[in-house]
Amino acid sequence: MTAVHGGAWLALGARNIFGGNAFTSYGGFWMGFALFEILMVISPLNPPAKDGKAVWLAVWGVFTLLNFIGTLNANRVVQFVFASLTLLFFMLAIGVHSHGVHVAAGYVGIVCGGSAMYLGWAEVMNELAGRELLYIGPVKNKVF
Repeated sequence: MTAVHGGAWLALGARNIFGGNAFTSYGGFWMGFALFEILMVISPLNPPAKDGKAVWLAVWGVFTLLNFIGTLNANRVVQFVFASLTLLFFMLAIGVHSHGVHVAAGYVGIVCGGSAMYLGWAEVMNELAGRELLYIGPVKNKVF
């Protein structure tokens, strides 16, 4: 819920459309994921619910891939976060039916989350320093 509010009020309020889209969308993902998991526990869903979960994760993978395309004009760390998040969603979708892929997705998730934390820290430190103190890899040649 915090991510949804952060995206709606802070990012969009600062006219950061991409950030607002990301925060509100992925905040919604986590609320939907929690609801899905709760319903799996409290209701007698049949095994096809696993297929629904795989499709749902794959759809989020496609959405994230489209967002990744939007990062091609952003810095390299933002690109890495969205590229690894795209991979993560597709691996989680496959991992619904494969334990080994599910475990590997966990490692990809750790790398993705760590890179997102680094990005947040680097952006704060660079703004406070008034220069690129921590590498984020600015893009010199804009794609679009």
